[in-house]
Amino acid sequence: MGKNRQGITRRQAIAGAGALSLGVITLRSSRAEAAINWDHETDILVVGSGVGAATAAITAHENGDAVLVIEKAPITGGTSAKSAGVLWIPDNFTLREKGITDKKEDCLRYLARYSYPEKFNPADAQLGLSTREFGLLEAFYDNASGAADSLRGHGALKLGEWRMFFLDRPATDYLDHVPENKVPAGRALGPLKDDGSMGGGPELMTQLTSAVKERKIPILTNHRAMRLILNPDGRVAGVEAESGDAKVRIRIRKAAIFATGGYVHNPEFLGMYQPSRLWGSCAMPWATGDFINIAGAAGARMGIMSSAWRTQIMLEEALQSSKLAAGVFFPPGDSMVQVNRHGVRVVNENRNYNDRTEVHGIYDASQAEFPNQLLFMVYDQRTAEGFAGVYPIPADSNTASQVLKGNSLEELASDIDRRLSEVAKQTGGVSLGPSFASNLKNTLERFNGYAKSGIDGDFQRGQAAYDTEWHQVFSPMKADSEWPANPGPNITMHPFRDEGPFYALILAAGALDTCGGPAIDASARVLDTEDQPIPGLYGAGNCIASPSGEAYWGAGHTLGLSMTFGYIAANAAHLEPLDKA
Repeated sequence: MGKNRQGITRRQAIAGAGALSLGVITLRSSRAEAAINWDHETDILVVGSGVGAATAAITAHENGDAVLVIEKAPITGGTSAKSAGVLWIPDNFTLREKGITDKKEDCLRYLARYSYPEKFNPADAQLGLSTREFGLLEAFYDNASGAADSLRGHGALKLGEWRMFFLDRPATDYLDHVPENKVPAGRALGPLKDDGSMGGGPELMTQLTSAVKERKIPILTNHRAMRLILNPDGRVAGVEAESGDAKVRIRIRKAAIFATGGYVHNPEFLGMYQPSRLWGSCAMPWATGDFINIAGAAGARMGIMSSAWRTQIMLEEALQSSKLAAGVFFPPGDSMVQVNRHGVRVVNENRNYNDRTEVHGIYDASQAEFPNQLLFMVYDQRTAEGFAGVYPIPADSNTASQVLKGNSLEELASDIDRRLSEVAKQTGGVSLGPSFASNLKNTLERFNGYAKSGIDGDFQRGQAAYDTEWHQVFSPMKADSEWPANPGPNITMHPFRDEGPFYALILAAGALDTCGGPAIDASARVLDTEDQPIPGLYGAGNCIASPSGEAYWGAGHTLGLSMTFGYIAANAAHLEPLDKA
């Protein structure tokens, strides 16, 4: 018996005409393909229904291709419909209208600097990156604004400049303060409602899904792609899906474009690919990484698998369910710090959620532990009342069960330890270090000095525009608060009160979704283990290895990346030779 690209013995399938193995059916002859009872036939099959999938479907239709969309879930929109609906698009039309030039060479330096800091070399023609890495960044820049303009031009999506609500100014990038970022604000776009106001993820996907339906592109929900059907030459000939107990076979004349979720709700994959624990996610529950096995069985090479769009989450919520409503994107409060099990501050609490969450995975080689696996968001009465109701601080910190309390730092440490002992079986026995309370006292004294001077000597909190501007937008002090506004030189920091009570919330590492999977090239073609495209197979979104590495360039990064590579995939797939068999 023959073997597929991974050396797995093939089993007879399709009445003895082909082979079934781990997500792929390989036909042995064109006669075998002709013998299949196809349920549907199309030029381009799009798998998924989020922003990347919808963009691919609309673009393929406008190119003149017949399109079919299948969606694993009973509803459309994916995690995109649950998001803020922002799209990070360099050199976009709103920048051009204001006369702001977002030069390609400058933007690529920012992307490379952020995505590959360990490789970045501004003197090198490819900025120190491999040809494929550089090509993916270049493809994004070359196509992102075109993708947005195409959707606008075809009446599929109304877009405008996404502004920072209370400040009424363009959104600041997540790494605005490095010299490589020449356009640190204004790259974020958002969906406009009919009245001209800005919408979110539901509005984004309502518009895109409506555009798909208006073009009479069929959308089959409750259809889970299970395996590829390959021609004898390895080209994708179709996809086999499951809908309930039925197998549904879809013949593809040009290509399949997968734009599905990551594997954040697949416990087995999380254990295999995430070196430090992810406790939960606000992705839709259908994000189980199906494309990894499907593409892998066809010989796809995997890219970096440990990548994720990270965010801190509330441990107490994750212990109830790993499928969460939201993450701790912007910790509120100014008299607030995050400390580890030793009572030591370990991060700039105002950094963006993706970068801030990375600190949970730091390994202490001397102690053979992850000391930051859980962090404790400690705050005082000023923050408890002045920022009450700004997630994750509850409306009343004295009555909320998830809040740990103490009239002194010693009492707070005791209450934290009590709670950790209650959930020890679920956390691997995380406990406070013996010097937690004394270290926390020193940490707060040190922080208070920084708050008074306005300079955070440890983590530079509040020194970047991102820190202060996003703090004002997403960490507003209550308008009717009896506590005075922060009079200090740095609005992100205020000295802790000397007297209690003190409060703490337990934070863990979570994710919007993972972004590790099969590797693609600059045309969004899935690559095999010899870095050659698998004919007729394309990928975009969180189901592939992220073209940006693990960097999160700015607000709307994930959706902008997915939309752009969905657009790239559809245009490249349009050029595929038509299989007329």
